[in-house]
Amino acid sequence: MVALDQMGDLSGTLGGCVPFSLSVPDAYPGSAKFPDLIFGMATTYSRLIDSLPSIAHWSSGRESKLIVVVEDWVERNDDVLELQGMYRKSGVKAFFIQPFDKTHSTSQSHFMVLTRMVEESGPETKWFGLLDDDTFYPHLTPLSEALGSLDHTRDMYVGGLAEEFGSIKNFGIMAYGGAGAYLSAALAKKLGTLDQATQCLQESPPNLGDIILRDCVYHHSRARLTVLPGFYQHDLLGDLRGFFESGVQPLNLHHWKSWYHEPVVAMAAATNFCGSCFLQRWRFGHDTVLSNGYSIGVYSEGLDAIDLSKMERTWGQIYGDEDPRYEYILGSLRDKVGEDQRKTYHLKDTEIRRGTMRQLYLRKGDPKASQPDEVIELIWRR
Repeated sequence: MVALDQMGDLSGTLGGCVPFSLSVPDAYPGSAKFPDLIFGMATTYSRLIDSLPSIAHWSSGRESKLIVVVEDWVERNDDVLELQGMYRKSGVKAFFIQPFDKTHSTSQSHFMVLTRMVEESGPETKWFGLLDDDTFYPHLTPLSEALGSLDHTRDMYVGGLAEEFGSIKNFGIMAYGGAGAYLSAALAKKLGTLDQATQCLQESPPNLGDIILRDCVYHHSRARLTVLPGFYQHDLLGDLRGFFESGVQPLNLHHWKSWYHEPVVAMAAATNFCGSCFLQRWRFGHDTVLSNGYSIGVYSEGLDAIDLSKMERTWGQIYGDEDPRYEYILGSLRDKVGEDQRKTYHLKDTEIRRGTMRQLYLRKGDPKASQPDEVIELIWRR
């Protein structure tokens, strides 16, 4: 441990590194392209500025088109066009467009973007994804492979349910929009004509984009929701440590900068070093678990008393005292481990260079108890 607030020579203080040999997969191909995917969303200029780093992480250089209805286009026209240039300079094939009607709600724009997505699609386009601006993909390879297991030439409506039963009871069976709603090319071209889309707007309430899409699918096709494992709506409040430390392999993350806060770009950088190793777990000794790209947990009472096959329930719920019933989506849960029974080092930064990945994990000390901050640096070499 080093006191960073004190000057002096650190040589000899840090000690030597202890190497471990681990078996990890290869990185996802850096040159992989995904023209089979096209994405659409509706948001504002300021949120697009904020979203550039996260969207660029999964979209830059991937040949997947991104169509965005910018709600405040009229007020920020010149700024929006400049921002579109910034997206394209970062390697994102972005098309920013104005709302189809100035009276449309954001949810209506979220649905109507499908019509422009159909116009911009080509014979290579197999799947149309309608997203929120805080939908994040650790990498597009698993998404493309998961959707590729389905038949895009049939009418297919694909997505994930909310994690807790309260939302399902209130809003119904549908692809919850933050996890993304995905239409096969066959279905998108059927529903994405201007006449059909306009009719669907007239048939549904204006304030919930994923419900507009659901009603349009159910009223005008024989498709019904196909739930694809790995999509997460993340209607979970506060601390999602239990989710990220469970060994889960998510196709997407959502609400990561609103309902909870995590540095997803730094976290998912691991996919560029060892592919599906993101959030893979390793156990060290009798008391330590590494959840790669998220945390290092050290348990004072050891790991033998903890069922690591179950997800730790660390988050709050959104429907008061009502039983949220998370198990259908998240599986079996276990009680939260008290803060006095574990030390957690959270990932803060990742750097990959010349076949080496460096990760910094930080545990904030309690100033009132005169506890210093602690840092663990992991250096991965192939």
